[in-house]
Amino acid sequence: MLKSLLNSLFKRFNHKRFNISIRHGQQLFSSQVHVAELANGIRVASQESDSFLACTSLFVKTGSRFENVCNHGITHFIEHLAYQGFNSLSKSKLQENIRSSGTKLTVQTTREYQVFTAMSSAENAIECVDVLLKILTDLELSDLEIELQKECVDSEAFDEDKNPKSVVFDYLKQTAFQGTSLGQSVIGPISNRKNFDRNMIRNFIADNYQPHRLLFVSTGRVSHKTNMCEINTRLANFTPFVSKCADPGPRRFTGSSIIYRDDSIPFAHVALGIEAPGYNSPEYLPLFVANCLTGSWERTQGGTDRHGSPLARAAATSKLCEKFESFYIAYQDTGLWGIYFVGDRMGLDDMIANIQDQWMQMCTTVGNSDIERAINLAKYKLANSRAGVIRSCKDIGLQLLYTSNWKSLAELFNDKNKLKNTDIKSLCSKYIYDKCPVIAAVGPTETLPDYNRIRAGMYWLRI
Repeated sequence: MLKSLLNSLFKRFNHKRFNISIRHGQQLFSSQVHVAELANGIRVASQESDSFLACTSLFVKTGSRFENVCNHGITHFIEHLAYQGFNSLSKSKLQENIRSSGTKLTVQTTREYQVFTAMSSAENAIECVDVLLKILTDLELSDLEIELQKECVDSEAFDEDKNPKSVVFDYLKQTAFQGTSLGQSVIGPISNRKNFDRNMIRNFIADNYQPHRLLFVSTGRVSHKTNMCEINTRLANFTPFVSKCADPGPRRFTGSSIIYRDDSIPFAHVALGIEAPGYNSPEYLPLFVANCLTGSWERTQGGTDRHGSPLARAAATSKLCEKFESFYIAYQDTGLWGIYFVGDRMGLDDMIANIQDQWMQMCTTVGNSDIERAINLAKYKLANSRAGVIRSCKDIGLQLLYTSNWKSLAELFNDKNKLKNTDIKSLCSKYIYDKCPVIAAVGPTETLPDYNRIRAGMYWLRI
């Protein structure tokens, strides 16, 4: 009797879980996004679903790319002040409200955008919107808190310097976009932070947190109409300065390298990349598929020579590296496309040679089966980027921020299904073949080839 009862419960649980899975999959393909624009230029987007959670994000088109030499790092510094109290709500009271409601507040600052996110139960969704609105209109900016956060950011910068992967990608962007604001790091130098004060922060917010650069996105069990009314009521008088237009600075890519040799580290961390189109380019999705051709691998995986990627097979059957992962860092009008790997000091030249051999094959001899595998992997990554209200909220925000448009998963899948091996080959030939790469490396780099040798490996002599 007990056995039959357990079997009945097990079947009922599996049936319920299966129904939830189907419903979630249908929402990924069918959920619509409602987008509206207020009279002052602020955009509000909502994707309603039957989730028990609600996620609301405030996207601001600002970051280190919009900073100058004097205020470099101030956007990231504002990140640390965002939830430290408001004029109408003290820091202790805010923290108490967050704890009692179970709300989670996060901030992320990049080179081109800053996003403030509040995650809570659906019942507290409107309170999350209220907190995000206070960041724009009611930030306290006390002198004591500013000095405390300076020490906090200094500590964060110190921790970042101890992370080889973080340092490598910072170096990669600095050398690729040298001489432009896009090459500036997000955290900024300590010499600038010493000069940050209340007036400088308020002036930067007034200049850069303009209505036409703001985007509110809500996902989950939310009401688009309620959000619109709340935001419009609170920010109706938030008028833009016409003369204050976003200046992203020049876009210039330079093939070059930054190598920091440190033999005290057990493994070398290396990133090899090329210039790629930006997020709003029609060539973004095809290159995203090309990025999936190489994929990723690490030594803890099994598989030996059973991997789909030729580079993964080579790494698994030899000691080329400990791990590698493909990356595509897309900005609004440019990007970086390539591979990051961690390897032993004596095998770096072999790994570079295998990477470039894989790239040359993508430009010349990639087959239909490889393209099909890459398309399926790209579909999985896209679907995974929208799984749940939190990821979906960020995906909607990035699409609207960069392209002012939102594409459903079905539309993106349809675009990918149209790709053929000739499309990928021509695109790889355009952006990879015989192009100047950028290299950044940290660690024991004694066997890393010099820049001229790596540049020579970006083409094949063909008859």
